[in-house]
Amino acid sequence: MAVQDGLRGLIAPGKTERAPRAATGSKSGARTAGVRAVERAVQLLEVLARHDAGISEMARETGLHKATVHRLIRTLEQAGLVQVTPDGTRYRLGLRLAEFGSQALARLDLREVALPHLRELRDETRLTVHLAVLDGTDVVYIEKVDSPANLRMASHVGARNPIYCTSLGKAILAALPETQAERLLERVAIVPRTAKTITDPARIREELAAVRRRGYSLDDEENEDGIRCVGAAVLGRDGQVVGAISVSGPAFSVPDPRVSELGCAVAGTALRISRGMGYTGPAPAGVAGGTTG
Repeated sequence: MAVQDGLRGLIAPGKTERAPRAATGSKSGARTAGVRAVERAVQLLEVLARHDAGISEMARETGLHKATVHRLIRTLEQAGLVQVTPDGTRYRLGLRLAEFGSQALARLDLREVALPHLRELRDETRLTVHLAVLDGTDVVYIEKVDSPANLRMASHVGARNPIYCTSLGKAILAALPETQAERLLERVAIVPRTAKTITDPARIREELAAVRRRGYSLDDEENEDGIRCVGAAVLGRDGQVVGAISVSGPAFSVPDPRVSELGCAVAGTALRISRGMGYTGPAPAGVAGGTTG
């Protein structure tokens, strides 16, 4: 892990802990005892993240003296960060760490996590990129990154569009449980927005099935004349859909031969955002990446 890598130069695993040298002006010598204690406590937590362990085992794996391990573990135990196993012979991570983890994940902001990825996707495709969430039977835009190619879109943050005729909406619908998607389609008034809008519920269901197979959605001038969009769903840590992203542009900038390429780019970006939101499950169909290690 990154923390472990940064500590290797301070304490070599498997070796006896050495007494700290007098300050020599180097960064290592200038570290306070408090900082060293925190680093060593993190080492112990990383051991317990891999497996339950006793004092001697933690000392062997970290290179710390048993007395140091015992002192730090007692402090961590008092804070609720570790606890004794039921048989009283080893330690394991405490429930307070799970509480901290849940709070950290709950504070993940979709827009904050997504924005750097949206900008990269914009730079890669030179198209306008949107991020939206579901609200009722509409998608609501919560972020927009304009194309650098003077291809300005009329959309704006806060705007709404129907779920059934946008790539964002189709991506979200396809990622929802089918029963939930059906309920939404039953509630929404399906009316043509352009001559290409799909209004037949059976055809919409076929379209959603295609989205699930290939991993991305397509709005083929169905919401706005002359505009094509390619979208993909973003998932949260529980695997549930939390939003969707899309690239949009004039039909001439999203020709048929380019749709598959854009679909892969959008789906890949959506997966990276999902990972940032805590999702650790398999990649959607058609997206490289698999599960995280």
